[in-house]
Amino acid sequence: MAKVFHKLVTIDDAQKELEKHLLSKQLDIEEVDLRRALGRVLAEDVLALGDYPPFDRSEVDGYAVRSSDLEGVEEDNPAKLRILGSVNVGEEPNYRVEPGTCVEVATGSMLPRGADAVVPVEYTKRVGDVIYVHRSIAPGDNVAYGGSELFSGDVVASEGTLLGSADLVVLAGAGISSVKVYRRIKVGVVSIGNELVRVGEQLKPGTVYDVNSHYLEAALRELGAEVVFYGIVRDSEEDLQEVLRRAVDECDIVVTSGGTSAGVGDVAYRVVEKLGSHNMLFHGLKVRPGKPAFASLVGDRLIVGLPGFPLSMMMVFNILVKPVVSRFLGLRESYLEQLEEAVLAEKVIGYLGVDRLVPVVLRKKSGKVVAYPIGYRSGSVNVLQLADGFTRVKAGVPYLDAGSVISVYRFSNRRTVDILGLGSHDYLLADVLRTLGRKFSFKYIVAGSLAGLNAVARGVADIAGVHILDRETGTYNETYVRKLGYRDRVVLTVGYLREVGLVVARGNPKNIRDFRDLLRDDVVFVNRSKYSGVRVLVDSILEDLAGSLGISFEELVNRIKGYYTEARTHTGVAVSVLTGRADVGVAAKYVASKYGLEFIPLAHERFDIAVSVESIKTPAVEGLINYLKSEEFRELIVKYPGYRVLDNTGELVFFE
Repeated sequence: MAKVFHKLVTIDDAQKELEKHLLSKQLDIEEVDLRRALGRVLAEDVLALGDYPPFDRSEVDGYAVRSSDLEGVEEDNPAKLRILGSVNVGEEPNYRVEPGTCVEVATGSMLPRGADAVVPVEYTKRVGDVIYVHRSIAPGDNVAYGGSELFSGDVVASEGTLLGSADLVVLAGAGISSVKVYRRIKVGVVSIGNELVRVGEQLKPGTVYDVNSHYLEAALRELGAEVVFYGIVRDSEEDLQEVLRRAVDECDIVVTSGGTSAGVGDVAYRVVEKLGSHNMLFHGLKVRPGKPAFASLVGDRLIVGLPGFPLSMMMVFNILVKPVVSRFLGLRESYLEQLEEAVLAEKVIGYLGVDRLVPVVLRKKSGKVVAYPIGYRSGSVNVLQLADGFTRVKAGVPYLDAGSVISVYRFSNRRTVDILGLGSHDYLLADVLRTLGRKFSFKYIVAGSLAGLNAVARGVADIAGVHILDRETGTYNETYVRKLGYRDRVVLTVGYLREVGLVVARGNPKNIRDFRDLLRDDVVFVNRSKYSGVRVLVDSILEDLAGSLGISFEELVNRIKGYYTEARTHTGVAVSVLTGRADVGVAAKYVASKYGLEFIPLAHERFDIAVSVESIKTPAVEGLINYLKSEEFRELIVKYPGYRVLDNTGELVFFE
């Protein structure tokens, strides 16, 4: 059935429609105690009620002095000063510092009259009521003058500020006990779809977990909104109408995900119209991905419908919904978009007649922020692990060339990691990264050896765990770096050996011995993803088997039940066998030991770490390489059955 979008608009037009609605809204203001102001937005400028610091005070433990008494003082020519007494924190001084005298003070003590500096105690030697000072100081040294940070009447925080913990410290220091803030708006979140299941419940065939509500709730709370989740609603007009009517009555804005297309099973648009809405702002966006989105007014309440696929939902939320919620909360313009300028690493093609939203990874290279576009499928969740944000290629722009300066909508303000890894799944490498994570921040995404090697060569990732067998030479990794033309972009760090083989249930109930058993009608196989090193090994063995049987590779794999069922990790293979979804798969010996499975040896792989040439001298990568050479690593590896260190583990292999 053809999909019909009733009011298809561009992103720019959608933003204008929402802006018109915003202009008609008057934001409510309330006054709250400072202790309840965290995460609220100031409704007016706040002025300091007094000076800060409120008096001249010492910044160190020492002696309040006249700096002129210490002119020309040196280590072998100390000044001698008489101590008049001491001033504790919270006391008003009863002394006046005259020439040749001083007063003992603590950090935070009021400075006595006559003193213009404080000499730290470590530069003095006390003998009875006299001190000898071995270093000269200048006027104002170690003194915080009253009003040096804030004068009475100064603007402490301006209207539109989202108050954080640091802001509250400054406000308290300025004597502010309560502030006027914009009323916290209430946003309702609704997930729509027969296929959705709450996280933690058992999945059935054809169902997926509801992930969108978790993102929406978190993103809205980060902005300072109060969020009400109305649960998962099936594709029933009657059920959805009841939930949306309640949400509209209770909330300022309602955000739905799913149920926004124009297909038979998508009900959100029809239900919103039944709620009495005669003001559909738009239904459908001229953008890919994200076309199935709408916005409508029900009375003076705004309902925004977002796509069901997580990546599409996140991008449309950030470009349309986030600015609306931010303005409803009274946030300043600087809070509305997490935009960052970046240099595009690779050419991106635009789409005819529609905007294109492209997820990107952000990396710092030579002092610049570089954006690497990511390929994805519309329903992809894995890309969310990798993407830092997205950029927009406007309709009519045929392409953005490499080197173009672009604007990136960030998904969050999270700190850029020290090392981004993308490659093969390996338990030992994960343990190594956890150990190094005490000093450096790591992010490692399981995507397979070939995908990881490609990401390192492109500069997207710093490292990749790789174990790619070359059938012609029987060697691992080095030949592939040369074959793929990555010699000037990739350095290999020699890793270790790990044993892989067939894993089957305890006791091997189906008596599986080798790959020929995969052709039996009663055996179900679970494969690894096509970009993994294990998959290269599997296909190599199957090609040899096909040759020995005199049939084509395609004919052979089509006879194997489960060949096209792919697990991303060794754990995925083990769990499939453990739960009976499959009878056999290929995984590391360690995983068989971990899950109590039988193991039939196949090969010892060399698992190396591919490193981007640009990252080889970074502290985090150097830390990783040095750890692989360390005695601590050798003590760690013995805890992993099937793993073995090499004589040259940790050495670098450069390619000419």
